[in-house]
Formats: sequence, C-alpha cells, structure tokens
Amino acid sequence: MRRRVAAIMVALVAASLLFVVDPAAPARGQAEAGGGGGTGSSAVTVTVDEGEFKGLRVTVSQTRDLANQAVVITWTGATPTPRNRLLASDYFQIMQCYGDPDAPGDPKGLKFRETCQFGVEFTPPAIPNSTGVNSSTSLEASSRARYQSLVAGYPADDTDETLPKEAQVVPFQPIGGRATPNGSPSQPFPVIKSPVPPYTERTSTDVEVLAQYFTTTTTNEVPFALSDGSGNGRAVFEVQNAALAPHLGCGAGYTDLENKQHPAPECSIVIVPRGHQQPFDGQPATAVHGSPFVPALWKNRIVVPLEFNPVASPCSLTKSERATAGTELIAEAITSWQPVLCAGDGPVFGYSGISDFEVGPRVLSPGTGGPGVGFTAEGVQSSSPALIHAPVTVSAPVIAVNVDANLRDLVEGDLPPDVNALAGLAISDIKLTPRLVAKMLTFSYTLDVASQTPPNELAKNYQSIRFDPEFVDLNPTFAYWTARKAATLNGLMVSVGSSLAARDMWRWIEADPAAKKWLTGTPDETGMVVNPAYKGVSFSTLDTYPKLDTRCFTGPAPDYDHVQNCTFGYRPYMGSLTEAALQTLRADVKAAGSTMTTGSANPNFDPNNPRFDAIPRQQPGARLAMSITDSASAARYGLFTAQLCKAVRGGDGKFTTTDCRRADTQGMTAAVATAAESNVPGVRIVDPAKAWATPDAYPLTTITYAVADTSDPKDARKDYAKLLRYAAGAGQTPGPADGQLPEGYVPLTQAMREQTMIAADKLENWVEPTTPAPSDETTTSPEPTAPASVPASGLPPSAAITTPATQPPAAPVAQTTLGSPLGMIRFLLIVALVVGLVGGVAGPVMQRLASRTRKTGLK
Repeated sequence: MRRRVAAIMVALVAASLLFVVDPAAPARGQAEAGGGGGTGSSAVTVTVDEGEFKGLRVTVSQTRDLANQAVVITWTGATPTPRNRLLASDYFQIMQCYGDPDAPGDPKGLKFRETCQFGVEFTPPAIPNSTGVNSSTSLEASSRARYQSLVAGYPADDTDETLPKEAQVVPFQPIGGRATPNGSPSQPFPVIKSPVPPYTERTSTDVEVLAQYFTTTTTNEVPFALSDGSGNGRAVFEVQNAALAPHLGCGAGYTDLENKQHPAPECSIVIVPRGHQQPFDGQPATAVHGSPFVPALWKNRIVVPLEFNPVASPCSLTKSERATAGTELIAEAITSWQPVLCAGDGPVFGYSGISDFEVGPRVLSPGTGGPGVGFTAEGVQSSSPALIHAPVTVSAPVIAVNVDANLRDLVEGDLPPDVNALAGLAISDIKLTPRLVAKMLTFSYTLDVASQTPPNELAKNYQSIRFDPEFVDLNPTFAYWTARKAATLNGLMVSVGSSLAARDMWRWIEADPAAKKWLTGTPDETGMVVNPAYKGVSFSTLDTYPKLDTRCFTGPAPDYDHVQNCTFGYRPYMGSLTEAALQTLRADVKAAGSTMTTGSANPNFDPNNPRFDAIPRQQPGARLAMSITDSASAARYGLFTAQLCKAVRGGDGKFTTTDCRRADTQGMTAAVATAAESNVPGVRIVDPAKAWATPDAYPLTTITYAVADTSDPKDARKDYAKLLRYAAGAGQTPGPADGQLPEGYVPLTQAMREQTMIAADKLENWVEPTTPAPSDETTTSPEPTAPASVPASGLPPSAAITTPATQPPAAPVAQTTLGSPLGMIRFLLIVALVVGLVGGVAGPVMQRLASRTRKTGLK
C-alpha cells in the first residue's frame, strides 16, 4: 500500500502583479501595465505578497496565442535550492490543468487538482549529496532509496483532505470523461493478468491507471525546477493543446458523458512552490514531503491562465485548398500565415512537408494534383512551364541542445563553489566544432554502436562526446560531470530523408580542415578514428544522415539470443525536424536500449513478443540531449542552440575556440550577405564554406524560395500571388500571433521583399510568351517594377491582405532554453512508478493548415 507522500515539482510563471488575500486561494497572474515583454506581449508576472514565499516573483513568457510549443518560466526571490544533499526542499513543481481554478463550489481547489496532468513518477535529481556510494549504478539506486525513506509516513492526516483515508492517489478527471479510481476499497485499481504462464493476476499501479492518459514519454509535467544560489531560476514548459493532450482539451470543444457539447475549457499553468517549512507546524525542515496535491501544500499554488488558439482550423472546410509543398524550414511560417490568408473567405492553403529534391517534380507534375507553389532553398529549372522564384523566409538548420548541469556526487570529488551552484540548471552555452559534429553523425563514439562489446577498430575512441577532450575543453562544466551511467548523450537525433539542410551540414563539416582530415581516416590528436563503416563515403555529396553501422545487440541467451536491436532501433530517426526538436525538449530519443528485462524482473514481459527495454526519458536536472532541427522549431520548443566554433589545440594540449557563430539575427544576416547567384536567375544561395570563411556568418543559414507554376489557372495564380505578397509584407513582422513571423526566422531584407512583391505581380498577371524562354525570370510580359507600396523591413505592407487589427503588434519572444525541471508524480500518498508510452510528432504529411495548431506533421 502506497503512503500519502509523493511528488516534487514546479517552476514558475509569469507576468503581472498579484496579491494573495486568502491564504487558501491560489496566487493568480495578470498582465502588468507595460510590463512583462513589451507592447503587445502576453507575458505574465506573479508576485507573492505574504507567507513563506513572500517576495517570489514569477514570469511566464507567453500566455496567449498558444499551441503545442514551449513557454519560458523565470523567477526571482526564491530560496536557493540546497546543493549539499538530496533534493527535498526549495524547488518548484509545474503542471498544466484545465477547468475553472476559482469554481464557486471548490474554494480550496481540491476538485481543480484532479484536472492536472501530473503524476508519472520521475526519479528526483541526484544533486550532490553525501550518500557514501560511489558506483554509477548504485548512486541512482541510493538516491531513490533515500528519497523513499525520507517521505515514508509523512505527512500526517490533513484535515482539509476530502479523499477517503485509504485512497492511494488523487484521481485524474479527463475532460468530458470519468475520473480514474483513487485506489481505495470503494474505487480499487483494475486487475492485470500476466501475459505469461501461469497467468497470475495483480493489481495495477497508480501510474498504470494514469497511463491511459499520460505517461513518462507524453507528460509535460516538471517535477523539479531548481533555483540558483541567488534565488533565481528558469524552466521551459511544454504546453499542450487538445491535439497532443485530448484529455485536457485545451483549445477545443468537447462532448461530455451526457452527449452535451461544450466550448473549449479554461486552461492554466499551475506552479506549486516547495519551501523549507513543514506545512502543518511551519518549522524549518531539510525535507518537505508529500504530493503537491496535499491540501496543505496545494494552497500555495500559483495559477497562470492560458489562452490557446483553436485547434480547429478557422478556414472553410468546404473550400478547395491551394496546395503547397516543400522544405520543412518553411513549416512554422506558413502555418502562422495561413489563418490570416483565409480570413474573410480568403484562399485556403494546404501544405505538405517534402524533400527539397521533390519540389521540382511536384510543381512540374502535369494535371491538377501537384502544388502550385513549392518551397526550396534551390531553384527549379524549367522553360515550360515557366517558373517564378521568390524569397519568403530566412532561417537555418541548427543543433538544438537540452543540457542540464548533471554534476558529480560529493563522493566522486569536491566541486568548486561556482560550479556546484550550477547543479541541475540548464546550460545555455554549448560549443561544437565541425569535427565533433562529424564524430556524432558517423557513430564514432562507442556508445552509439549497437554492440555489447566495443569494436576493436574503435578501441581508442571515446564512449561519448562528454568524454572527448575537445568537447570538454570547449565546454568546461563537463569536467565536473557525474560518473552515472545514464548521464550521457544517447545519440544525436536527426530526421529521416534527404534535404538541402543535410547536404549543407556535410558541406560545412567538410569546409573545416580538421574535420575533413579526420573523416578521410586520419586519427585525431588522441587517436580517435572515424567509424570504419563510413570510410570511403563522399561526404560532400551526401544529402542525408546515413546510419551505416549495421551491428546489433542480441537478447540474453539461450532463449532470446535470436532477438536483435540494431542501429535503427537503438538510434532511430525522427520523423521530422519538428519531432526532433520536441524530443530534445523531452530528452527522449524514443529508442530501445541494450538490455532485455525478462521473467519476474518484468512482470509484463511477453516471451512471444520479446522486446528490448526502452531508453528512459532523461529527467530535468539530468538531461543531455541534442538534435539537428531548424531554428524555428528550436525556438518553438524553447531550446538553446549550439554555437558552431573553430578551435585550435595549444601547446598545453588544450583546445580553445578562435571563432564561434550563433544562429541569431546577426549570424544569419551576415550569412545572407554572402549569398551568390545560382544557375537559376533570381535565386541566391548561401554556400556554407563561403559563410564559414566570413566573420560572424552562421554557415548553415538558408534562404527559402517559393517556386510558383505559371501554367496554373488565373484564379489559382491570383491566390498564390496573395500568399507571396503576404509573405513579403505583414508576414515578415516578428511575433507569436497568427499571421506574424515566428521566432527563429530573420525578416527578409528590403531587396528580397521587393523581389517577392514583383514576383507576385508577375505571377498574377502572367502572359504566356509566344516562344519558349530559356530561363524563368525573363519570360513575362510586361515587366513590372517594384511596387511603390513595398514596405520597409519589419513593417506591414499596404498591399494585399492585412493583419486583423485585433492581432497584437510584433513582440519577438527571446530564445530560451529548457530550464531545470525534474520528474515526479501527481499523487498524494505515493512515490509512483512510471509507465511509458512512446509519444511525439509524426513526420510531415499533407495537411490542411489548421489555425495555430503549430504541429507540423500532426493530423
């Protein structure tokens, strides 16, 4: 029987002054005048005015125009999280809830807590402590055992509790459905029958009950958000609309059990601060136990209301779509623009994410099935039909990082005070060189090879990038990393398929002399060599991220040694750049590992369908995840992006950086200036090698072009011309609202915008020439000049569609990172175990671009 004990989590939220009048009422957030993020910002700041947390000030970066994305929670005025023992006090727990937090019949919010997505048990962060245990595996076991011993038998009965004394968990109430049982005799948990002989039965756990709605792989809960030595902190929180969390229903109407229709519910971020005073007697304590749902702790909650965009498309469902297709680098922008374009019975645009190399064949395909506009970073050559090219966005492939300072235990060695203060906090400044990226992409670190025994040919290679001296020298915090086995990088996540983004990544790597030399077989300074599976590969012509090492793990002998887990299961592809970013936020590679737990150690093991154990999702405070994604997807999920650096090795053997580039406005603008004309008139391309040789230029910067088919009917060309005008006009205004340019893009230059406006006029007024023309930009008659209404960069246009007046002005959201959450539970009365179901975003598919769903690839 589990006790009333359970979880630890929370982070803070944001923008606006708030006064706590009734101690039983939650702190609420509301926008301060002119504060929180500038004109039009939806940031919210909450200030706590009394009680144990007096002076705490929390800000949530965005509370309106929300979809499936991340928001950044920052705070000041907290008590620093202790760094000299197991985490048990002075942290925050964060969750997403639905429903009215101030319902008249629920003054203490005890029914409201049942609507919160919280309760899959994550192991507490192993902050340095004096456990006296020094092996990597026993450190983790000791951390959990000590936590369970601390919480055992606590808290005492809370007189405000309304659940039966025998209840094991606070039920979860899915929107419009029936609540889960609480585990008491009157509401027992379901019985599960073992899939193997003798087919014994057992009572399911609380986590298994919750797993029908959320699991370790799908939940967005933050169980442990830590404060630094000054009482400040930050956490990145993944908000989920009804497309990803239908049991919360945010942004969508629902039907209840009586078949009655209801509008979309209210939704909120709830933060439960955990201090260092026991809730019943107010005495100082080294451990404040209990679930955040215990009434005595729940009363300290901070509630920040959220406004989700409708999941359903605002566009007509009966009107024919104008098809578009192309690179995923355009996805976030076109998803933002489409709801404004279709307003007032405007054209409806569908979008399909496809490879750059498919754009030409699709646009040129005969008949009505092909898209009228494609998107690619390279032009498409054609004289019949003639094609028109127009720049629409500037963005970049990036290496997104989600790294927390997972530092060593005290028994592993002392830490300098300034380093110790970083424990569990997000690291924003990760530096990578082309050679380091090449090592990850070629499976040259032994941990990336699917083999129980490291291959002899890789004997001198490092297990992981975290041990590579080149990486450690450039990222010195890693010199103090814990020895725990799980505290490592489970491969660099990449998306499947061919793309110009992948080709440019390899071209950038080959533009670096040290990386090129290493790829051709020369060991690095420590003797590390490229994985032999990649010898002889022509990297300069690659446009994918091939997984060429064919080794496999095998199951335990003698019964399962025929079962294998090979590279594609151990280091799987992500379905899209968007999915890669989301899984980086979650620190979940969605992979099977090297072990297979059978028999009594795994009561759910099915010998008829044997499977390798999943690699667990890393928890906040202990995350080390990286992926190749795009700058807009990274920004959508609040991810930091690595600096791309040149490095030299000094006489002392240490590596130092000589030049680092960021995927920011400065870096991408400098790269755009290096763009040169291609063999398609009007199309300029950034050469990674040339940009790498140019000061400040981010070498992977990409100009995405719209490629329009002039043979389309006049009404279709008119609609596509509207898309181009909007893309060059109001669509270049940065901001989070529909119709604006999402974070992660850099606005087009004035010259580019003029080029696109001219292209739109050409397309709409196209006159087929009497003789075929040799190139795409010289075949129209008459030749228009730049419209007088072309706006300056960043200003809305006076032509074509305009952004509705109700939309907030531009307010770019600063790029932020994943904070330092760590996982735990929803339960009162328990320290729960987590059952994981693989979640994530599927790859890009043809879709109607729904308003603000912001979920490229999800249907």
